[in-house]
Amino acid sequence: MGQSTIFLGMDPGKKLRLLSKLAKFECEREPDLGSCIYNASTPRGKKPILKTMLSTYCDKNCDYCVFRRDRNSTPRLFIKPEDLARGFMELYTKGKVQGLFLSSGIFGHPEVTMEKLIETAEILRKRYNYRGYIHLKLMPGVSLQTLEEAVKLADRVSMNIEAPNEEKLKRIAKGKSLRKEIIPNIAQVSRILENYEGKSHITQVMVGVSDESDEEILKSSEYLYRKLRLNRVYYSAFFPVRETPLENKPPESKKREHRLYQADFLIRDYGFSWKDLPFENGRLPEDKDPKEAWAEGNMHLFPVEINRADYDLLIKVPGIGKETAKEIIRRRLRGALKTPEDLKGIRNLKKILNYVILMGRFYGSKNCNV
Repeated sequence: MGQSTIFLGMDPGKKLRLLSKLAKFECEREPDLGSCIYNASTPRGKKPILKTMLSTYCDKNCDYCVFRRDRNSTPRLFIKPEDLARGFMELYTKGKVQGLFLSSGIFGHPEVTMEKLIETAEILRKRYNYRGYIHLKLMPGVSLQTLEEAVKLADRVSMNIEAPNEEKLKRIAKGKSLRKEIIPNIAQVSRILENYEGKSHITQVMVGVSDESDEEILKSSEYLYRKLRLNRVYYSAFFPVRETPLENKPPESKKREHRLYQADFLIRDYGFSWKDLPFENGRLPEDKDPKEAWAEGNMHLFPVEINRADYDLLIKVPGIGKETAKEIIRRRLRGALKTPEDLKGIRNLKKILNYVILMGRFYGSKNCNV
């Protein structure tokens, strides 16, 4: 019934422009390809990346997705790997892009789709001798050999988990399974990456689409970091798409997405566990930074004597990041920090002073609860 809008005989350049626009989830008109280039954070730093798709055909029927099988108004296109590679290289040689993020709907067996993505990357690497950045989206349920080929050709690979657990995923994507396909594939990729340097592995979670809690999301993220050694988890606030089962569901707050990123940062880089975080009925408070909310719930740990606290304790102080902690330790080596003047130039100093003492003296706000 779905997938009825087909563009036959379309010029490959026009196909690529439309596929790139569709990769941003909506297409109201045929755009200039330059509008589909965005600055992305990569392991090689910020780069202008072309984000595009090999195909918008998809056999899956995820409730939230613009490319779901039963959505008749989605334009359905497929571009040949050689045409996509040629179009990308035209942009690359003109200096408009420095990398490619290539995804696709799943058409036929996931193995078939993944082979076409890999073929595109092979053409770029071998025929055009392209040595720049490639990010390949992995299709769930493919073989170990196919995953190895993708990792070999790409700088970054990703397989989206979409939801924090099997129950929540089944609510929105009945044709997918975390237990049977996605998590086993992610574990395989992590083992493959042990043989490579400089390559990364990421995933994405939809926020607000399956009635999941922040606690469930961050518990899942910690598992992905600690057990499966993912480099990053990205969070995407849900927004409704016309002509899908969730078209009348309210969009999720971007503030919630932001708080999840802040909490994720604490888990990934600051030694926190999801169990430490300040959940209220499973949700992070949206009106407060999670590190500050955690500190306010653990006032027995504060104020911290800034002259004696080790690095691991310093980075748990609201306002103190990794570089600030290192700078404080450097200054302590030159002599005791006795007054706020000794911390001059330190970022977020006003906030920090609410949670520390200097030589036993408190210089924070008088109305602070510390």
